[in-house]
Amino acid sequence: MSDDIRVRGGKHTLVATGDTMTIDDNDTYDLKALKAVSYDAVRRHLNGAYQGTDFKIQFKQDKRTRMFVMVANHRDENLDEYRKSWLLLVDRIEAIAIPQLGDKIVAAVRAGETVSIGPAGGKVVLSPEGVKKGGLFGKPVPWSQVTGTDVGDGSVRVLGSKAPGAAETVIGGVHVAEWNSRVLPYVVSRLRA
Repeated sequence: MSDDIRVRGGKHTLVATGDTMTIDDNDTYDLKALKAVSYDAVRRHLNGAYQGTDFKIQFKQDKRTRMFVMVANHRDENLDEYRKSWLLLVDRIEAIAIPQLGDKIVAAVRAGETVSIGPAGGKVVLSPEGVKKGGLFGKPVPWSQVTGTDVGDGSVRVLGSKAPGAAETVIGGVHVAEWNSRVLPYVVSRLRA
């Protein structure tokens, strides 16, 4: 099949075919049935010295969780190959998994549920009332005052004005490597519509 992607990361191999990604020929994840996804590319440093770049993808489906990593060393061996492969995999995830996961979250919020994205210390909480930063005392910013999202400083941030007519500010953010952080722009764009 011409749209197959086959990449090797250390001792492991990932093959993307259609709507599935299979690791080591026996651990298959259906991009239309994932519970969560995460992906990130990180340049590692130790005491200021460049150590290499990690290209990561994580899947959560059923009761299974799996991470696939391609590691370019400090000499950047295979860096261009890994970057190209990782971007192809991310394109497929964004085309198939992100809309599926996003539609489920949007439906849950529209049905009156509250959905959190991110860990306890750095999460964004979505509810029918609006968006708020995680924590006990945060007040939701109404959807009518949410202006969008952006990615910067290693996080996906939700933007808006905390009072009608006030300047745009960051309402909350989630680190890009957290589960479903990359779904946040899709969800916010649909809920503020």
